[in-house]
Amino acid sequence: MNNKNAKLNWNAFSENVEKVLGEDFWNDMHHVIPKRGPSYDYYETEKEGVIIVDLPGYHSNDPLHLSQEGTQLIIKGQISYPYPVPEEKLLHSERLKGEFKRIIPVHFHFTYEDVQTSYKDGVVLIKITKNTSANEIEIQF
Repeated sequence: MNNKNAKLNWNAFSENVEKVLGEDFWNDMHHVIPKRGPSYDYYETEKEGVIIVDLPGYHSNDPLHLSQEGTQLIIKGQISYPYPVPEEKLLHSERLKGEFKRIIPVHFHFTYEDVQTSYKDGVVLIKITKNTSANEIEIQF
């Protein structure tokens, strides 16, 4: 039975893959399956959802856009290529560069007015205030 809401334990998955395929597997996979977007952490408190997005190498003149689609937060942007040699000359490449897009599911409803952002030291901090007012509609009898 498929359970789309089940969470995959990535640490256990990584360890099992490493046991079967060897410790160099993940290093080799970076060339086959490049990282498509920035890494992020997400947690909730009673009053807000907090998303921390890693964007090392991002500069203020690089494009960065945050938008909302339903209960998803979409972060899109671009990190400029930072080296004086052409990209095809890199001997090893794992760091995020170029265009990226990451869709982050938020576990509650929100509007763009509920979102506050900041950027410091390669990290985007996104705080989303939970709407505590119930939008109840009275039923007339």
